[in-house]
Amino acid sequence: MNRRRFLLRAAVSALGLALGLAGYSRFVETRRVRFEERTIAIPGLPRHLEGYTIGVLSDLHVGPTTPAEWVRQVAEQLANRQPDLVVAVGDFIGSHKHVREANWCLEPVKGALAVLGNWDYYDGQIRRALTNVTLLENRGVLVADGLWIGGVDEPRLGRPDVNRALAGAPPDAVRILLCHEPDYADILVRPEHQVALVISGHSHGGQVCLPLIGPIFLPEGGSKYHTGLYQARHCQVYTTRGVGTAHLPIRFYCPPEVTLLRLTPP
Repeated sequence: MNRRRFLLRAAVSALGLALGLAGYSRFVETRRVRFEERTIAIPGLPRHLEGYTIGVLSDLHVGPTTPAEWVRQVAEQLANRQPDLVVAVGDFIGSHKHVREANWCLEPVKGALAVLGNWDYYDGQIRRALTNVTLLENRGVLVADGLWIGGVDEPRLGRPDVNRALAGAPPDAVRILLCHEPDYADILVRPEHQVALVISGHSHGGQVCLPLIGPIFLPEGGSKYHTGLYQARHCQVYTTRGVGTAHLPIRFYCPPEVTLLRLTPP
């Protein structure tokens, strides 16, 4: 084989590999959702709440890059697992034209507790359109004896207020906070809030990760606590990789995630 033919074959092979990886990232991994089951130790968790399971949806981005029909199927799969509670931590839409579709996708988990994400803030209809979830904008609810779920407004674009989100919580209740952008846990949560866990999304896990290197891009507000469970300054933080994609409809080494958080005493 002469040098020219060798280089031509190498170029064709490299192009084929690149196209194969692009196709996999676009059409395979974006739909290969993982149901991650994580056990989280919660100090002071009442004995009757041991094993209490919270299903987490985030970053649906229903729109041009994430089809509504597929998101609906994911929500149905979560509902079939029968968690004790479902929460949704923002970025329901990928386009203002898909607000009603996003609400339709959430029908299988009707009654889920939710907060808005930064993408949601660009559409004034969404608060009225999301009838299948209960928005917790700087307020909270007692979901079980001894368990309070609070939600804060979108940190960068709204006016988050943890004090209001926890107002009314029984003194001895475990407090869990929903906040779209995980890095704000260090800014918003103080020791007196006694928050055990913040549940977030926003980062998408980076969408594109390289082995041994990790995410090649992370958004503002989701770069420090970008994937999985962390110990922040005054609470634990769990960040899900989310369901959909934004900007570019690709994922690599970072599959979509729906999370089942199982609470347990330390």
